[in-house]
Amino acid sequence: MQKLKVGDTVQVMAGAEASEKNPATKRGKILKIDREAERVTVEGLRLVKRHMKKTPQSPEGGIVEKPGTIALANVQVVCAKCDKPTRVGFRTEGEEGKKKRFCKNCDALID
Repeated sequence: MQKLKVGDTVQVMAGAEASEKNPATKRGKILKIDREAERVTVEGLRLVKRHMKKTPQSPEGGIVEKPGTIALANVQVVCAKCDKPTRVGFRTEGEEGKKKRFCKNCDALID
């Protein structure tokens, strides 16, 4: 089981996208995770511009903004209950012994 999953809300803690003044502005949902390169794509963060040529598949060419990647170590999961970036722990729940993720700050289940 992984600590980060696609669809989790994360906050950027370090790097060029981190913000000390208003950290809540640097939050977004994970769109894609590249485990080999240890990078994540977060919705609305680290936007990069790509120059697209007109093709039959994409009739509009021009400059397109799309999200770039951020290092996996620079993001933390945001707990839905306490609304703070947190470390993630694991515990077994129920009779089946399934692993569940929980917030280390408030002890609430993440998924």
